[in-house]
Amino acid sequence: MADVVFHTVLFSTEPARETVRLAKLTEELGYDGLWVGDSHIIWRELYALMGAIASQTKRVSIGSGVTHPEVRHLTVTASGFATLCEMAPGRVRMGIGIGASGPANVGLKPVSTGELERAIHSLRKLFKGEAVELDGKEMRLMFASNYEVPISVAAAASSSVGMATRIADGLIGGGRKDELAGWVERARKAVTQAGRDARSFQITSWTVCSISKDGKAAIEAVKAHAARSGHTTFSRMIRQGKTVNEEDRKAVERLDKEYDFRHHMGPEHSHLVPDRWVDLFAVAGTPDQVWAKIDQIKKSGVDVIAIVPYGDKEAIIRQVAGKMIG
Repeated sequence: MADVVFHTVLFSTEPARETVRLAKLTEELGYDGLWVGDSHIIWRELYALMGAIASQTKRVSIGSGVTHPEVRHLTVTASGFATLCEMAPGRVRMGIGIGASGPANVGLKPVSTGELERAIHSLRKLFKGEAVELDGKEMRLMFASNYEVPISVAAAASSSVGMATRIADGLIGGGRKDELAGWVERARKAVTQAGRDARSFQITSWTVCSISKDGKAAIEAVKAHAARSGHTTFSRMIRQGKTVNEEDRKAVERLDKEYDFRHHMGPEHSHLVPDRWVDLFAVAGTPDQVWAKIDQIKKSGVDVIAIVPYGDKEAIIRQVAGKMIG
């Protein structure tokens, strides 16, 4: 297996020019790729940012982290990515999932795994210039030129992971770090069982990260993200009838009542998060603590560690590059 490579994940909570600057810095520091968040009500618009980044970088891969089939018509998504392929040939990837804050903030529900699978098939046909039937009408991308857009699925549930290993080019996971190695092993096995080459299937670990000499400050910074990850994970376990301890169950109940997608993964939810969720869903603390945790992720068998910086984004991007990329 090839060495693990590092990407960054940029949720554009800051002005657009700052996100583009951080993307350029990502390339300068030796990262292999970057992903741009897609939640158009609360963050800056994905396609404007990806286009600007494509025009101001030369080497890094650029992906959506992650888009979804509901908010934009699939032909809009296909056209956007096809255009990006012309701006950054060979560097464009798509991260896609069932949807969270993007659809929620415009009154839509996440799609089912089956709907996501059909959307991926349709997008691939559109990239090739083939006709697809959408909303009862035959459509095609008139300027399509057989664009190659690797598609990675953000997935945690067994059904969506199974779908991804059958039809996608990669898998994005942001779940429990203590279960990561087993998750990777099961995914690789599923790819092989589907008759595919497991080496060509890219597994990415979304790695929420904060680094500070004051370890407590770093832990507090990532609670915003741990709120969403923990809520998703433990809610699923409760629905499936699995054992969940009382602290986690009560945290889920609080988040059920108070989580607001208008402040998705924002500090407004940090007070609802048990401290132990930070160790489960993030790497945070002093530099030495963070390096040890990233080393464990490297041993899990993932292909990509995608750093999601919380706090001083530039400082974190620089520190990870200096220690892990060299």
